[in-house]
Amino acid sequence: MDPLDRNLVEPRPSKGLYPRSWTCYDIRELGLTVVIRQVSPVLPHNYEDSSLPVCCFVVTVQNDSDTDLEVSIAFTFRNGTGNRRWENESECTFARFTDGNVTGVTLAHTISQLPCTYGIATTSNAESTSHVSLCQGFDPSKSGAAVWDSLRDTGDLPGKDDECVPGSTELAVGVCQRFAVPANASRTAEFALAWDMPNVLFGASKRWYRRRYTRFVKGASCLCERALRRRAKWEKALDEWQSPILDHPQLPDWYKSAIFNELYFMTDGGSLWFEYDDAWSKHETQLSDYTKNLMKQYGRFGYLESWEYRMVNTYDVHFYASFAIAQLWPYMELTVQSEFTDQIEHSVDIHITFHMEGDVARQKTSSRVPHDLGNPADEPWLCTNAYVMHDTGKWKDLNLKYVLTSWRDHVALPRHPDDLSFLEHTWPAVQKLMSEAILEWDQDGDGMIENFGKADQTYDAWRMEGVSAYCGSLWLASLRVAAEMAKILGYEECEKQYLQTLASARKVFIDRLWTGSYFRFCERSRSRESIMADQLCGVWFLQSVSPHLAAEVLPPNMVREALKTIYEYNVCRFAGGRMGAVNGMRPDGRVDREYIQADEVWTGVTYAVAAFLLQQGETEKAFHTASGCYNACFERVGLQYQTPEALYENKFYRAIGYMRPLSIWAMQWALQRHCGLNSPKQRFPLTIISINDPQSSPRLLTFQMYYMVLQWQLMS
Repeated sequence: MDPLDRNLVEPRPSKGLYPRSWTCYDIRELGLTVVIRQVSPVLPHNYEDSSLPVCCFVVTVQNDSDTDLEVSIAFTFRNGTGNRRWENESECTFARFTDGNVTGVTLAHTISQLPCTYGIATTSNAESTSHVSLCQGFDPSKSGAAVWDSLRDTGDLPGKDDECVPGSTELAVGVCQRFAVPANASRTAEFALAWDMPNVLFGASKRWYRRRYTRFVKGASCLCERALRRRAKWEKALDEWQSPILDHPQLPDWYKSAIFNELYFMTDGGSLWFEYDDAWSKHETQLSDYTKNLMKQYGRFGYLESWEYRMVNTYDVHFYASFAIAQLWPYMELTVQSEFTDQIEHSVDIHITFHMEGDVARQKTSSRVPHDLGNPADEPWLCTNAYVMHDTGKWKDLNLKYVLTSWRDHVALPRHPDDLSFLEHTWPAVQKLMSEAILEWDQDGDGMIENFGKADQTYDAWRMEGVSAYCGSLWLASLRVAAEMAKILGYEECEKQYLQTLASARKVFIDRLWTGSYFRFCERSRSRESIMADQLCGVWFLQSVSPHLAAEVLPPNMVREALKTIYEYNVCRFAGGRMGAVNGMRPDGRVDREYIQADEVWTGVTYAVAAFLLQQGETEKAFHTASGCYNACFERVGLQYQTPEALYENKFYRAIGYMRPLSIWAMQWALQRHCGLNSPKQRFPLTIISINDPQSSPRLLTFQMYYMVLQWQLMS
């Protein structure tokens, strides 16, 4: 049955500005325009409402005709699924609820043996007389004739479809609001959706977890009620957060879209946010009191590397993405970093064979930062290092990224100026990791670490051998950071030792890799002469928070020259300058195709390079670099809300729905801390207002968007 003449309804382009979206429909024959505004409470610095698994829908009906009309807006929702066979699905039950002017219905069932209750609700329209009707059950796999017939004949939903069998494994429920819309006027109706799955059991079924939102609200009906009562407050907070960026006259339109819409991954990235449980200490003896106290206040957070790479809190990638969390939910970032601190000395006495080299080693080695905190198909947190392609105990970047992130979080995140507790918590681990690096990775005793000819860092298919630009820059920056930490904490001998090692390592780094215009990829590998977009990753990260320290790591003129070369080669000479920064370019202008990943554009790295350019005051180059990624994903390839890890010059992409592109918030960090972008009234040196792809049709914050409610799933 097709109850709607679709020729009467003309959809307009949708608009997305996460965590809100707008979908507009014109009903030409009636002179009606219907705008559905979708709102989720993903609110910076809010650790309560941001955890709620809810979404609000504000429906505005504009009547441009000369006739008074009566309009019905119906919202239906069906049960979820969690089994391979339909007959194994659980029975569904429904219940009506009313709380003041909020009326709705719940749908209870199980998904993968876990209790789950959906709730949908609406409020009585305060602007005019309205009538709310409910349908407490119909079969979503049939024609829905009873539902459509009732709406057509009465404007209301039927109380129940007579064909709906009690105890059915397929069930849908609905709420409807009917109200008058006078001629040349508008009226609004509000709806809410909640999904209440309070407890979580992972694949190995070893431990139950309780979602954070259960600390504040219990039950789908209460979630709907809170959402409808607080929606206006949430939107006010969203406006106050987003308006300074949206209203700034110098920021390009594409950036205003990207900076917010890339945040989709914070909630759609397999996100987990749990309440602390004292029982965790029984099996996680490494958890410190410092970390547990943070978890008691802010919960335990995790998100996946990507939809395809199912590993929680993949640390080498989180290093880039953490700029979003550090700015918007800083105490969540502190909790994640503190937990990794506790994991460093923890080891797992399980030996496995790693796929690429065939090495047999411990799954988690002591004195190493874990690659990740586990796979949801197994048992995250209890079984870490789910990544088994390489032995990450030999990776050079993980430990160093931990050192740099600890420094940033100490310097930049909220604390009293005299509060050194976080630094004191991380210092023993920093000291241990730096000692291990010198002992294990400096093969010739010159102060500079070397790569071993394997893919022993985040570029896990791109081999580095000898001194490398990527890991070498991380090492230099870590030495300077460790020295500064030692100075603050009063360890003068440690400070002296780190500075002496830095002086030696810096000379080696420059002597072996500097070409006069960039730093070589590494000393020995098929890519050794290549220009790597991420070659000064460590300097970028350190400069983002402590420019004076970064200036002591490498001469600023070399940094500027290297970035100039990266921009000219990796950005402008690749794909017509329209895709961002390719990972590797040859000095002759050819793309490096010696290894997988060398010829990829990593979206998150491109945003990091753009942030690095901003830190030098190169605003025009920065926005041009980053706009290539945005236009490729959002305007040309159709990858909105699923930004991949990698783009290829032609036809292909890899790993959609990826964590690293959250690094676009490193650009915002740089704009505020290095370019003076603090308010719409404060100008910064941007010589080009808007850089758009000449072969696309840019639209201010608008693009076609798949209208999927559960894509906006919250961190719950």
